[in-house]
Amino acid sequence: MASAVAVIGAQWGDEAKGKIVHFLSREADFCVRFNGGPNAGHTVVDEYGQARLHQIPAGALHPQCLGVLAHGMVLDPWVLREELLALRAQGRPEPRIFISERIHLILPVHRLREEKEGVAAKLGTTKKGIGPAYVDRVGRCGLRLLDLWNDEYLREKIFSEHEPLGAIDPEQVLNDLLSFRQEFEKCIGDGQALLSQALATGKRVVFEGAQGTMLDVDFGTYPYVTSSMTTVHGIPGGTGVWPKFAAVVGVTKAYTTRVGIGPFPTEDRTDLGERLRKAGQEYGTTTGRPRRCGWLDLVALRYAQRINGFTHLALTKLDVLSGFPEIRVAVAYQLAGRRVEDFPKAFWELERVEPVYEVLPGWRKEIRGIQDFEDLPKEAKEYVRFVEEALSVPVALIGTGPEAQALIVRRELWS
Repeated sequence: MASAVAVIGAQWGDEAKGKIVHFLSREADFCVRFNGGPNAGHTVVDEYGQARLHQIPAGALHPQCLGVLAHGMVLDPWVLREELLALRAQGRPEPRIFISERIHLILPVHRLREEKEGVAAKLGTTKKGIGPAYVDRVGRCGLRLLDLWNDEYLREKIFSEHEPLGAIDPEQVLNDLLSFRQEFEKCIGDGQALLSQALATGKRVVFEGAQGTMLDVDFGTYPYVTSSMTTVHGIPGGTGVWPKFAAVVGVTKAYTTRVGIGPFPTEDRTDLGERLRKAGQEYGTTTGRPRRCGWLDLVALRYAQRINGFTHLALTKLDVLSGFPEIRVAVAYQLAGRRVEDFPKAFWELERVEPVYEVLPGWRKEIRGIQDFEDLPKEAKEYVRFVEEALSVPVALIGTGPEAQALIVRRELWS
């Protein structure tokens, strides 16, 4: 019996995956992050308030669910401590986490390199040291968590990389890492073995993707992408297991947003785009930057569906569209005078396309918090069905607000 569910961003990230993961994990034994690092920002709103997560899996907020930080991630130990302190300050039960010993570490030198190399300005990154840490990983000169148990190697590594910089005290970095080792020793082990055993014994596992398909290092709008695999393909490489999925859920907003630099065909630079930003509170969880906003892009979503093989969709933030008299949806592009229905592979082509819109009727009724599909206005139901038919994928979950309970469940996803 399939006992795994994958939750994958279908756009440029920020699709409210945290809300969907948190919901699905209420019945799960494990919730696994397999890519990215503290550049991810997953927000959950529940009875304790708003939790802003960057490395801790959203499912770990449930007491029965173990949050696994797999080796496909890069880990910032300093940020992890800050996250846990923030959750404790809310009076939450202590999240249970397990960290793969093979995970690579983000060090102060990585953040400094990102600043000095100007990558953040050129590509719109989050300045968290993610890219340099992944560069060191593939360059075979990174520091893995298990290396913290080799005192001589660790000291040599930290001093050789940090001492020449002057701006960073290597002794402090070393002491911080040794303190982290002592504090988290019981949470560290063989993540591949843990997950392999869990799946073999029928435990329920949610795989929580960070960022979105259009930011994938291979399939995204390169070079305006992140440094890891954000698609479903990142799961076996980032965890070491090959699950049998009960569902692969593509998460998409009812409109589209993007943070930072890069092509965005359906971006609306008029007052309507600003209205979407204000209604949806579209500001980055990690950086606080205002997100660029625009209309739903079915060309991009069809591409994401082809890459990931979504079995279901989660359509989030449908409530944000309330009050718009009409809603545009891009069904194709115009490129050099011809109609294009396939997503361009090169960023310079994507920059030149013009979206071909289909205009759908909007609705005036406020739908925030609705939990029954039949309670939606006729136009909202038609919008959902339009998306389903265009992608040939059922919309299983519909977000109608940021709160955990503001969710319409049309299909159960666990087998």
